[in-house]
Amino acid sequence: MEWLYFALIGTIFFSAAGVMEKLIISSYMSDPKSLLVCQILVSQLFTIPVIIIVHPDFIYPESVFALLAGSLQILPTIFYLKALQIEEVSKVTALENVYPIFIFIGSVILLGEKLEPKACAGGLLLLVGSILISYQRNSPSDKANFLALSPAIKPFMLYWILTALYYLSLKYILVLTDEWHLYIWSSLGSLMAIMPLMGIQSIRYEARKFFKKGNAAVFTLISAEILMFLGIIFSIFAYSIGSVTLVSSVGALQPMLTLLLVLVMSIFLPGLAKKMEENIEWNSLVQKSVSFIIVLVGIYFVH
Repeated sequence: MEWLYFALIGTIFFSAAGVMEKLIISSYMSDPKSLLVCQILVSQLFTIPVIIIVHPDFIYPESVFALLAGSLQILPTIFYLKALQIEEVSKVTALENVYPIFIFIGSVILLGEKLEPKACAGGLLLLVGSILISYQRNSPSDKANFLALSPAIKPFMLYWILTALYYLSLKYILVLTDEWHLYIWSSLGSLMAIMPLMGIQSIRYEARKFFKKGNAAVFTLISAEILMFLGIIFSIFAYSIGSVTLVSSVGALQPMLTLLLVLVMSIFLPGLAKKMEENIEWNSLVQKSVSFIIVLVGIYFVH
């Protein structure tokens, strides 16, 4: 069960990082691609010390696979940040965690994992819970669109497939190399992938402008990347020793953890919580709580 502890800790860090990212996209930056460039550049502050300590060798083809895996994650991250820009962070994290459904399918086809009917039922519950939270109640006068799906669901269509492929590739790469080498080369792969974005003048301009917005903005970004770094490391170790399907299913706890963080912020840091634009009215909390319960039951069945 060691993989479970790694996965849980990683999910906690990812939840906190998501809250920080929402603060940045709501307060300091309008283009998700510019934020992504800033994130990747700052993340190299953690990659460089790891390189110095680990002294990685370039091993063919393992290092190439890791570079490609890091590059592969750039596009779905842009979709995720776009969704975060237009929707509540708790709903975004709930929609994000639909990707285990595609991992279930891919793990059977590509990795030969066998899933019991109970696990399949759990996967279905994960999907139902995530879709439930994406529903939003509009004005009663708008009868044609009284109950509508969140607009954030569109950016996630391709995100789910690409993210599932990313995590499935991690499991394959970890058979060939160790966790720290995977982190190093995948991080460098992400750096390579943002080079074309840095060639766009508007993105370069907004990225430079962000770093001139003061200590609060830079501190928030660095804090988000510290949390993301820890989440990545713990999740890599979880994937190295556990089933890709089971480890991914633990991420379904992230929406609940995210909502709890926002509620705590609303009590102790109401000014920051207001910037989150999270709906914490009673009806919304009930809807979210029901969907989270369904997700938790789904996790239980998967296990």
